[in-house]
Amino acid sequence: MQWIWRSLNTIYIKPYLIFLAILGLILTLSIHPQLPITAQPTLTNQNSILTLVQTGKSQYDAGRFSQAVETLKQAANKYQATGDKLKQAQILGLLSLAYQKLGEWQAAEAAINHSLTLLNSQNGKNEQIHAQVLNAQGHLQLLTGKAEAALETWQEATRLYAQAGDEMGVLGSQINQAEAMQMLGLYRRGEKLFAQIKEQLNNLPDSPLKVTGLRNLGNLLRLGGDLAESQQILTESLAVAQRLSASYTAASETLLSLGNTERTLAKRAASLDNKKIAENHSQAALNYYQKAAATSLPLIQIQAALNQLSLLIDLNQLEEVGILRSQILTQLTSLPASRESVYAYVNLAENLIKIIEKEPKIANPQIITEILETAIKQAKNLADKRAESYAIGTLGKLSEKTNNWKNAEKFTKEALLIAQKINSPDIAYQWQWQLGRILKNQQNSQAITYYSEAFNTLNNLRSELVALNPEIQFSFRENVEPVYRELVDLLLKVPSANIENLTQARNVIEALQIAELDNFFRNACARLEPVNIDKLDSQAAIVYPIVLKDRLEIIIKLPGKDNLRHYTKDNISEDRVDEVVQNLLINLVQPITRLNRLKEASQQIYDWLIKPLETDLVNNPPQNQIKTLVFVLDSSLRNIPPAVLYDGKQYLIEKYAVVVTPGLQLINPKPLSQENLRAIVAGSASAPSFQLEGLGSIDNVTLELAAIEKEIDKTVKLENEYFTVEKIQNHINSEPFNIVHIATHGQFSSNLQETFILDWYKRIKVSDLDNLLRSNGTNKPTSVDLLTLSACETATGDKRAALGLAGVAIRAGASSTLATLWQIDDASTAEFMTLFYQKLSDRKLSKAEALRNTQIAFLTNYANSRYKHPFHWSAFILVGNWL
Repeated sequence: MQWIWRSLNTIYIKPYLIFLAILGLILTLSIHPQLPITAQPTLTNQNSILTLVQTGKSQYDAGRFSQAVETLKQAANKYQATGDKLKQAQILGLLSLAYQKLGEWQAAEAAINHSLTLLNSQNGKNEQIHAQVLNAQGHLQLLTGKAEAALETWQEATRLYAQAGDEMGVLGSQINQAEAMQMLGLYRRGEKLFAQIKEQLNNLPDSPLKVTGLRNLGNLLRLGGDLAESQQILTESLAVAQRLSASYTAASETLLSLGNTERTLAKRAASLDNKKIAENHSQAALNYYQKAAATSLPLIQIQAALNQLSLLIDLNQLEEVGILRSQILTQLTSLPASRESVYAYVNLAENLIKIIEKEPKIANPQIITEILETAIKQAKNLADKRAESYAIGTLGKLSEKTNNWKNAEKFTKEALLIAQKINSPDIAYQWQWQLGRILKNQQNSQAITYYSEAFNTLNNLRSELVALNPEIQFSFRENVEPVYRELVDLLLKVPSANIENLTQARNVIEALQIAELDNFFRNACARLEPVNIDKLDSQAAIVYPIVLKDRLEIIIKLPGKDNLRHYTKDNISEDRVDEVVQNLLINLVQPITRLNRLKEASQQIYDWLIKPLETDLVNNPPQNQIKTLVFVLDSSLRNIPPAVLYDGKQYLIEKYAVVVTPGLQLINPKPLSQENLRAIVAGSASAPSFQLEGLGSIDNVTLELAAIEKEIDKTVKLENEYFTVEKIQNHINSEPFNIVHIATHGQFSSNLQETFILDWYKRIKVSDLDNLLRSNGTNKPTSVDLLTLSACETATGDKRAALGLAGVAIRAGASSTLATLWQIDDASTAEFMTLFYQKLSDRKLSKAEALRNTQIAFLTNYANSRYKHPFHWSAFILVGNWL
């Protein structure tokens, strides 16, 4: 629930644009009462309707959306009676926004369509009103998963605002466009628009508009994961606000936003185990929340206090929680009933439920019950079904926490029914999951049904999830990922799990991989296509290691229909897996590590993942003899190269070709083109960008590129100042290439903003790779079969860093990606790559086999050399298509 509250209480662009639309309406009605209409109403009648509009605005601003709907409907009907189609259309646009707040999508769309029909029937066109209605339509389209349509709608709104000379409207609709571009993964276009908006805002004189515009831009940047830029923009907004007013009132919303950005920075640092940095950001967030709470605006006071309370609980500073809880309760009683007040009560209850076992005096179940009963009563009085569902569902969660299973089931089912009736899947999945947990605790076999429903709801949401709850990505591990893992846990806990359970578990873990990538990119980026492994490669087996809280599960798919096997390794916690993986990596990335220590760490993981499967891998008919192992790795296991797993005598690569993939649905099932190899080879030994990043030279890049150029007849070399993303793109656009080899520094990270490679001048972010290998920047199938990145590495200490590598593999558009997991000796890299392309030229070998043969050559041909150490050969990992 915490992420739901934060997404609602963060003051980002949508509420601002709604305010602009309503303000524009009132100004239009007040200043231009004699707009051309069919039948002029009397002045008294005009004032009566205007009073209704102003009342509707006040109700909307106060979060009384059902009341706003009724009032605005009356106003629309009165304008219809007078024949004033223009003003009726404008009111209908605002009515749609109120319906959207209630989650009544059909009513919202009907109001918009009616409004546009009225506008299109007018002889003359009022650009400003038309733009306001289009803004409301774009908002609805984004909320219902139609980001492309929303972008087009907002582009048209921008054009109309510009024609009307409305700078405020232009700015707001441009920020909306930027949000839609983020949702669609159009990062380059989005960045250009962000820069344009920022410049426009900076050129404005100090004003409330500038404060709000900068704040909304900063919030949007936070939602997109660009936290440093968000922090900078919000700081500018605060500075302008403080120059305009000696008090903190004008700056309070920006202070709240700065606190949210600092808190997100703290979470990011904590995920990378940077405790001191996390503490600093948390303290900064607390300071901002405390300053925001000093405002005279009651709602901001409570929002800031609630965020502060939540953070104190996360920091385990429970003594201060009790004092703040009492303060919040007092403030809440003076707050008028509204959606915001309901959510404030629910948010307080949610936070107290977290500490109900640690601090029963502060988090007394009876007090929490009373808080939620007040929220339910207010929601019912407001006829706000979304708020009512949240409040009742949280009461079910309290009952779950106190082991009152009967009430827990009753309240949760009631909340679920409301969410389903108002077609709000973003709420429904939470109560389906909660029901699953409640029934699981009672050993009720129906638990798996509700877990499956929650999983299906999440899968169907995909692109809509981030739009409906923009900050869900910051709590993915708490509020989304457990649904998948707990369902797999149930499916595989059944003794001798049947084929249906194994198939479903496999599908769920694949879906989790895709959901993690969606979360990484902040949008549903992956293009999914079902792949039949037997038709793709009848001599490949797919291995799914699944890390659960108390054990490791391994599913293997062998050739043949429904040929699945399942093994369990009990009493292995996620922390234990992380510990062993970290130990292996420490030994792997040091070329002087004694082999016996490395082999010991590697054998532990082999015994977990491969040893139970050995018989299955060997006992197959000749036509299905396993040659390739495809790993869909999970959790921290993604950071290790499976090729290095050791059975006591041999490395895994000595027995099988090895490849990793985020999931079969993401594979482009196309072998390396049978035509002659054509390659772009690019890189630099010492680029200016290296110096900007504080990175050293890569001395053997020139040798590496020259050697590859000799191995592949048709090659274009882009070295040093010619090594730019634009030149690579130009060559791909002008003629077909099936290989792109880039030798440069780069980093893979779980942080989208810190996943990049360097060209001569600058970073090429993973988001910019979307168009790099696609002809003319389109989404048409690329001719590039293999993208090779040498000299890159995964971010140190980031156990999910391989998400960045998977992200590059998906975003770049190549069929396969060959990359290094850590930086290795550049001389051995040059030799490795030369040998790899020699092997790849043998048309009998797949990409995976060419890589395997190269790695075996390093093991055997250099038996008396340091190159035989896994540090030099196991860092190379093939992601995606192995054919």
